[in-house]
Amino acid sequence: MVSMKKITLVLVCFILVFTLAEIIIRLFFKVAGKDIEIYRNFSFERCAKILTPDKLLIHKLIPGVARNAYTSEFRVIYTTNDLGLRDKEIEDTAKFKIVFLGDSHTFGEGVPYGQRFSDLIEQELNNVYSINAGVPGYRIHQMYMWLSSCGINLAPKLVICCIIPLDLDRTIYKTIENSSHLFVQEKDKNPPKAKFRELINFVKRPLGQLLRKSYLYSVVRVEVKILSMRSILRERDRQAWEEFYTKGDFGRYKITTDEQRKIVREESCKIFLNFKKLLAQNQINFLVVNISRIALPWLERFFRENNIKYLDLSPKLKDLSDITFKIDVHYNILGHRVIANYLKDYISKQYQKDLAGATP
Repeated sequence: MVSMKKITLVLVCFILVFTLAEIIIRLFFKVAGKDIEIYRNFSFERCAKILTPDKLLIHKLIPGVARNAYTSEFRVIYTTNDLGLRDKEIEDTAKFKIVFLGDSHTFGEGVPYGQRFSDLIEQELNNVYSINAGVPGYRIHQMYMWLSSCGINLAPKLVICCIIPLDLDRTIYKTIENSSHLFVQEKDKNPPKAKFRELINFVKRPLGQLLRKSYLYSVVRVEVKILSMRSILRERDRQAWEEFYTKGDFGRYKITTDEQRKIVREESCKIFLNFKKLLAQNQINFLVVNISRIALPWLERFFRENNIKYLDLSPKLKDLSDITFKIDVHYNILGHRVIANYLKDYISKQYQKDLAGATP
């Protein structure tokens, strides 16, 4: 029989090793400037837990947080500023300030901060200060509401509304609570038996406070779960995007009839006219950019008839390969690089005088 001394010795050794490891990992996080809250709020779902309900906007990004997204194709951390934007803290500046409106493509799903097209434009065009206001799941109504209630106060010199056809299709819906980015947590396909779960909870309760505060536990828990999920991630992602292609926006936003298309066009035209009026009143330049691979000739005609500047990148993007993730439909780093190059060229030509007159 094992003596109490041996048991006590093993227990003491375990506590010492755990404490030493805890100290080391805390020092590592401090030196590396990492935030343990990412591990404590780690999302094993397809999308980051970064959205919160909002009375006006339906949903918005949570201000001042760092959250991860985890798929078979990328593992990225999203950080938001005090305004609830995935961007730096906004400063007063005399530079040529550009606000980029958009959905998850503009937000930069799967792409690290600093490598999105809005970031690249700021880095590579003199006197430009970019503000990325992209939010996953947004339709153009929400983009307009955010601009009129908040974005206009940032005093931009140019507002660029980056759209894809889905942003217009979503206008047919009165609300967007069922946005494809508000995922319900997946159920465990092989849940433990009830008695075993009760035993686990009984053991964890006395240690609950300690475990919640422990950096080591938070990191180990996440990394072990990641290892166990690697074999199923690709299939999970493939099924999710297969549903997107067959049923629309994850089965929630599928435009199939002429009547629906008519409503979409009417609603879209109304909101773009509201954009034009708001920005004209505030003497702010307005540009709509189609960043998808699908042309929208009816919308181009509408913009031409109503004197709204429009840049259609679909002819340039449709035949390019390797600019999106292989399963995920969002643009990867290369895709953002390509979009940035086209936009940089357009902005530098169309707003040359404004750029030259901006104070660096």
